[in-house]
Amino acid sequence: MEKKPDLDREDKTPESACPEDARAADCVDGSDAAVSPENPDPAAQVEVLSARLAELEERLAHAAEELGRVTAERDTWQSKATQIFDQYNRLRADFDGYRKRTERDFQDRLIREKGEFIKELLEVMDNFDRFLAAAEKGRASGDTSFEAFYKGVAMIERQLMDVLLREGVTPIESPVGKPMDPEYHEAVAAQEGGGEHGTVVEELQKGYMYKGTLLRATRVKVIR
Repeated sequence: MEKKPDLDREDKTPESACPEDARAADCVDGSDAAVSPENPDPAAQVEVLSARLAELEERLAHAAEELGRVTAERDTWQSKATQIFDQYNRLRADFDGYRKRTERDFQDRLIREKGEFIKELLEVMDNFDRFLAAAEKGRASGDTSFEAFYKGVAMIERQLMDVLLREGVTPIESPVGKPMDPEYHEAVAAQEGGGEHGTVVEELQKGYMYKGTLLRATRVKVIR
């Protein structure tokens, strides 16, 4: 009589010793955990992590070295830039000083040269003044032609004076009756008595200022 296979025994799967909600790593045996892709060997994992950690440390050290090199290079260029900027500021200050000195020297030279030219014109003005002072007597004669000539000369004298005024020339105020000021007056004659010592009694030649500086002192007669 043929014996029937025990189907119940063949189909029966061994039940797991762990409960269903337990972790798989706690429930499988050692041989299955070693070969499972989901559960790598801890020793191999440590070795891989150690290798990666060593690689990261090496890369970090290289990055720190590169950072130090870049920082040193930056400091070097920053120092050079500071030096160049300081040199630029010094050169700029020197150039500004040179430009100002040049402009000042040019203006001073221009004023001196124009002053020398104006001094020659003042001699012409003196001649006009002398003529007009002397012509006052001739006007009393009533000669109409002389009067016209006198007015024409006086007009020329005024025009010339206007030109000098526009250039910055100003006549010094008459010092007659005032104490002589050596800064603006030059005593070329003196008289005995007649007032306090040093008092101006007559203006012999008009003085002029040019742009705030003395161009020609007033020549005067004073009491000795």
